[in-house]
Amino acid sequence: MHQRDKKKDFKLIALTTIFLSSLILLPINKCLSEPKTWENLVERKNQFFEKFKNTPFNGQIEIYWPNGYLKETGMIKNGKKDNLWEYYHENGKIKEVEFFTLGTLNGTREQYGSGGQLYIKATYKDGKLDGPWIYIDPYDGWLYKKGQYKLGKKTGTWTYYTILGDIEKKEIWKNGFKIFDSTDAESS
Repeated sequence: MHQRDKKKDFKLIALTTIFLSSLILLPINKCLSEPKTWENLVERKNQFFEKFKNTPFNGQIEIYWPNGYLKETGMIKNGKKDNLWEYYHENGKIKEVEFFTLGTLNGTREQYGSGGQLYIKATYKDGKLDGPWIYIDPYDGWLYKKGQYKLGKKTGTWTYYTILGDIEKKEIWKNGFKIFDSTDAESS
């Protein structure tokens, strides 16, 4: 009788081990799934799908330059770019950072020169420029111009600077139309 109890105990331990292992390994397998490249996906009606599948793709995209440096990475949710996307120059330095909400630009978008210097910083809302916008000279690093957008159109005061930081000129915009230019005012 004692031998039979040992066999039952062994079977119970073996089944419990198999069950717990499957619970542990299943999420790990899911997490370890390979990031996809654009070659693995097709675009249909503004959504990305894995080739030969009919459900929108969910997962990470990673693209590398031939030299091994990361070129592009981001998440796709329900077949659309979502959250943070990063793009890199061939030398490995950041090129662009942008945020998406299910395929639509939302939030800050920054662009960098090949040396890693920021040269454009813009804000998007629902895919349109909306908020502060700055342009920094990519070679010398000086603030060249800054302004605002509202619903994709220039608005408010736009200021242009010299390399020394002095104001070169000012423009005033309303709903995408320039209503004042200080260079015109100076010449009259």
